[in-house]
Amino acid sequence: MYKAIKVIPGEWSSSFFGEPPKQAPDKYVFEVDYDWEKWQINYKLLLEQVLPLTNSQRTSLIEAFSGYRNLKTNLKTHLSNLKAVKENYEKGLLISSQSALGSFSLEDVSKLLTQVPAGLRRWTWEERSRNPPAQPRQWYIENEYHVQNLLYFLLAAVFPDIREEEYTRSVGQKTSRVDLEIPSLKLVIEIKFWRKDKPQKIIEQIAEDTSLYLAEGSPHEQMIAFIWDDSRRTEEHHLLREIKRMNGIFDVVIVSRPGRMPDNTSVINEQDNE
Repeated sequence: MYKAIKVIPGEWSSSFFGEPPKQAPDKYVFEVDYDWEKWQINYKLLLEQVLPLTNSQRTSLIEAFSGYRNLKTNLKTHLSNLKAVKENYEKGLLISSQSALGSFSLEDVSKLLTQVPAGLRRWTWEERSRNPPAQPRQWYIENEYHVQNLLYFLLAAVFPDIREEEYTRSVGQKTSRVDLEIPSLKLVIEIKFWRKDKPQKIIEQIAEDTSLYLAEGSPHEQMIAFIWDDSRRTEEHHLLREIKRMNGIFDVVIVSRPGRMPDNTSVINEQDNE
């Protein structure tokens, strides 16, 4: 690929007001039909599999895409990175630096998520301030992004490679973004904020997400559906747990809004009526 890069000199353009002509930057193209985008994706996936989560250079090496406009320099840098990683791998340096993080499994993620209700026991919700005259703090969870932030905070301390809002490879013309993903486990965590929709709608949404996130060629193999039940409809939770029967669904975790956290809409209405 490196030898197949052809340099096309930049075109000269006329200038105004007596200034000398200017040449546009050179262009770099492959003389052979190489899929540069696919190569970069494979480069990234390879390093994610080989580099330990605790490696200090892991992020910089994996995320160093298209750092140069010069295709030749860009590819040369990527190849140098791969050679260095290969040498360290053959010497056993990468394997020996693996920590206990490598022993975590999908079951561990599921257990952590099911403990969210226990953690919410200490969620900040003050009836009165402990330090007057400061206002009491009440941390509402009002939408899917709030839940996503909560789970990211929980999992990031354990899984350094966790990512959020990552685009998936397109299926036809359909593209989407995963809520959270843990590449080392090939896992996607899809979050749903369940207000007053029928359970069937949530089931349909997750079925569509599964078909995109776990499509052939995807780096993901399993998905955990995390559903925040804002209406506390516990009598219908068994319907949503049927999602686990879908192919690729490792687990379904349903967490209801804490009892001491009132419906924010009703609280606002009460304040308006005062």
